[in-house]
Amino acid sequence: MVGVNEEVNHSSTRFGGALASVIAACTALLLGWGTGNLGSVAAGVVGAVSIALGAMGMQSAANERRAAGSLGIVGGAIALTVSLGLGTPPLFSLLLGLGVTAVALNATVSLSSGVSFPVYLMLRRSLAVLVVGTLLAASIHATVFRTLGRVGSAILVGSAMSSTLAMLVTLQIGCLVAVELLYWVVPILDDWRPATADLRHRILEPFGFRLETVPTPYWMFLALQVVVVFSGWGPRWFESLLTALSVLGDVVRFTIGSGILQSVVGVVILFELVVLAARGAQHVIIAWMGDEPPQTLAFATGGIAAVALAGVVAVVSMLVPAVGSRFAAAEPWQLVEQLGPATVITGSVTGVLLSLVMVQVMAVLTVRPWVALDSASGFAFGGATLFLGALVAAGLGASPVVVFCAVGAALVVRDVGDHAAEVGLQIGRTAETRRGEIAHATGGLLVAGLGVGLAVGTLSFVGPVSLPTSSWRGYLALALLLVAVVSFTLLLATDTE
Repeated sequence: MVGVNEEVNHSSTRFGGALASVIAACTALLLGWGTGNLGSVAAGVVGAVSIALGAMGMQSAANERRAAGSLGIVGGAIALTVSLGLGTPPLFSLLLGLGVTAVALNATVSLSSGVSFPVYLMLRRSLAVLVVGTLLAASIHATVFRTLGRVGSAILVGSAMSSTLAMLVTLQIGCLVAVELLYWVVPILDDWRPATADLRHRILEPFGFRLETVPTPYWMFLALQVVVVFSGWGPRWFESLLTALSVLGDVVRFTIGSGILQSVVGVVILFELVVLAARGAQHVIIAWMGDEPPQTLAFATGGIAAVALAGVVAVVSMLVPAVGSRFAAAEPWQLVEQLGPATVITGSVTGVLLSLVMVQVMAVLTVRPWVALDSASGFAFGGATLFLGALVAAGLGASPVVVFCAVGAALVVRDVGDHAAEVGLQIGRTAETRRGEIAHATGGLLVAGLGVGLAVGTLSFVGPVSLPTSSWRGYLALALLLVAVVSFTLLLATDTE
């Protein structure tokens, strides 16, 4: 019984929430059309719907649906990223997309800790994958690994191949390292292979050699060789010694100086290091997956898919330069030239997902104290965002009628959402409330339409008598005030009833 009450206390009715979402989406599209950003805003609306459906899928106990929900949320974030890249200015389309997202989330899932926790787990897992993918993509594009490899190999090869004596010392050190690493690598390979392999018995026991078993005099002799190698006279003295040995010296010089033995030992050490790195990666992945690997993979599916998509785009950009040039030619994708397409994609999606987290935090900290019901905070945040978007659209050159309609619709979104949350609190989310909510929404739309009509009339007939035509922003302020007063009167009347 407690679970039922908790669901009711944090849910809006399905029809009322859907109606508020439709009004919010239409408002955003209207502002996009009025400012010439219809395509980018439409991408943001698609992203909002995808995120809401993904959040709904995250509530399932089946990992398949959780994986689909993770894909939906990250896919919606990618759509919002596209709207960010296509918008003019970029943040305008993202602002409207986040507003519609807040309304759609409030309409599809209940705003309780039990519902938001799976989404939080999904964001944590997917963001971890995206951050690692972003760092890896940036490192690859900046040739960090290639540069480190070149510098390291140049230093190592330069010092190891400087003389025959240096190559002899390098061979000894390499053999010691390879044998010691063998005691680390063989147990790992034994764990990976079938139980019948028993590599420890077949390889390590006959060896019976560790660094601690090396006699102390040999360590002193090896240290002396290292000192002689880095001295000015040591390599020349060793060459003179080999020359004095005649044929034997030539054989030793060829055997050591050819680099064949060093290459074999180097390949063995490289294989051992790869095995150790794979073991370390295995431990990291196991620790990251936790006690329930299928659930972790389901939550991280979206992040993995986004990183894979970024990798495909990066490969295609390298194979087909026209694709990378097209990315770099669009605002604000000039970052592609500096960071690479994979870095830009994964970094942008990571930023959008973090902005979704910020939307939730903002809704909790700044909006909830001003709303009567906690379950209506998403509607309030979305309505306020659309209202702000209307003001921004006015500055971008949208016609006053479009701005007035958007302001009225934003207030209707808040009103319809509040009503849906209140009805859901009283009789439940799944109750049949369509007729009453249609009547309520119709009344709100009529009052908002009346306010818009009065604003347009004020702008068309009253304004030119007292103010010059070029000062239409003054009309806008007067009209917005009129719409706000009328809508606030409607809200007071509704609360009184």
